[in-house]
Amino acid sequence: MPLVQCNSSPERREKKRQMIPEPQAHGFVEAVEHQVKKLDGLWGQLVPMTFLFFMMAFVNTIIDSLKDSLVITAVGGGTEVLPYLSLYGVLPSSVLFLVVYSWATRKMSREKIFNVTMGGFLMFYASFALVYPHHEALHISSLADSLQQVLPAGFSGLVGMVRNWLFTAFYCVSELWGDVVLSLLFWGLANETTSIEDAPLLYPLFGIGANIAQTCAGRSLRLISQVSDSVLTYTQQVQLTVTVCVLIGVVIAATHTMITRTFVKNPRGSAADRLRHSKTGHSSNGSVQHNADVVIDNESSVPGLNYCNIQDRSETEAVGEPSTSAEMQEAKKEAMGLKEAWLFLVKSPQIRCLAIMALAQGLTNRILEVSWKHYLHVLHPSPVAYAAFLGDTAMWTGAATGLLMILSPLLFDLMGWRGVASATPNIMLLGGIPFFCCCIIFSFFSSTALGSGLISLRGLVLTGALLQVFSRGSKFSLFKPAEEMVYIGLDDESRTKGKAAIDVVGAQSGKSVGSVLQQMMLIITGGSVSGIIPVLAIFYVTMLYQWKASVNDLAEHADPSHVHRASVMASLDDEDGDSSLPVDNISKLTSGANA
Repeated sequence: MPLVQCNSSPERREKKRQMIPEPQAHGFVEAVEHQVKKLDGLWGQLVPMTFLFFMMAFVNTIIDSLKDSLVITAVGGGTEVLPYLSLYGVLPSSVLFLVVYSWATRKMSREKIFNVTMGGFLMFYASFALVYPHHEALHISSLADSLQQVLPAGFSGLVGMVRNWLFTAFYCVSELWGDVVLSLLFWGLANETTSIEDAPLLYPLFGIGANIAQTCAGRSLRLISQVSDSVLTYTQQVQLTVTVCVLIGVVIAATHTMITRTFVKNPRGSAADRLRHSKTGHSSNGSVQHNADVVIDNESSVPGLNYCNIQDRSETEAVGEPSTSAEMQEAKKEAMGLKEAWLFLVKSPQIRCLAIMALAQGLTNRILEVSWKHYLHVLHPSPVAYAAFLGDTAMWTGAATGLLMILSPLLFDLMGWRGVASATPNIMLLGGIPFFCCCIIFSFFSSTALGSGLISLRGLVLTGALLQVFSRGSKFSLFKPAEEMVYIGLDDESRTKGKAAIDVVGAQSGKSVGSVLQQMMLIITGGSVSGIIPVLAIFYVTMLYQWKASVNDLAEHADPSHVHRASVMASLDDEDGDSSLPVDNISKLTSGANA
């Protein structure tokens, strides 16, 4: 039965809830078989989208490790450069992109925006590969030396950013790749081609390709570092790596074109349900006949989404109420400007919660990243060894994320949306406190016990690496899919401009706030990262609690796990039974999922 957006009475919604069949308990093997069975009819969408995500993530892992190696190990560089890069390089670039993207959404289609954005990235990387062998001549070392003589020692990161301006540009563009290509472009395509009933199952599985790519890219970085001395110079390594990324980018654009020409836009209903009923028969007018006893109660799933069937809409229009779809088409005629869009988004409680989560995520990741990479640079000062260790970390991150991706559909069933969305801040909190305690202890005792200090340094770096593996793995496998489910229930304006504001600017704003904090502390302490660790740890823990509070608030107002429960019920076979779930049991099930 096709679904459209309209208003229906509370009596009708209560009647639908009473008709939802009660889910039955399954063992682990039966639960896995049930999840695989639900993929019937979805493989045609799962495979190409997973392949697209694989290529995007492979490029992201390569350039993410490369940008850090270039900036931190360069002459005059170091981890002190990262806070200045985030505030004076990445954040302005993100804001500029948001302004251009907001303008483009009113002038171009999503497909054209994708192609233009991808073309800009590929042109930059191709140019960088050509000019990199001449970077020493292009860098403005004389100006940097002059600034270093007049500025305090705490501004050494700013001087390094100016000195190596070519690496600064590469760092900013590479940071945008993760936010724009992985977060905005891919998930924008996924939200356009995936129904809200299929999202809880498909979204976590899309990331399997990304995690396989992360593992492959990490292993590739390790192999390149092992053969560099005998086969390739470091300059040739960089040129080869960037060229491969450009070629993969061409394949990404071609795959995107195939997907947009093949997939249906804004589908309604479960694909598996449509496939099953296509085998049992169709109505005389060609529409799929759904089981009358299986009703998807999307109205109680996500507040703001008020779905009913064609019959409900006909009844609504019969009493003189206007069609919601007609109102939506009328509203789309007048596109919002940037100012109006911001005012519109601020009024949405979902967008506000997502913005706080993005801000906390960016700030905590920046604090953890700078602290860990500072000690990693001390342990591995050469660019080859530094990149190789980052490659190993990326490989294990991909493996851990892939495992969580496979388990994520079961975790959504067992833990609910709230539990899955809270997993990342909980991991960062439980692992971050011991890590920062080790950092503080090492800062006090490394100068007096040099022998044991080296061992402590290795243990400290490995502890930070493990925290990176599990925090990033849970972010991409659990938190990101849970976050994207919220966008499906929003209107077009919130899904486009709201998502762009949060994914591109929100996370970078969090990193910039962390960068401002780090800059102030670096200026006070004379440029020592180890000296500001205690203050950073306090802000780290505080923002994680804010992150968890926003997840709880969002779960109270718009918990997409209800949609997942409804979609599972709607995908049951007709012979599974006609048992009904009373309203009281639904309330218990809902409260249990949110616990």
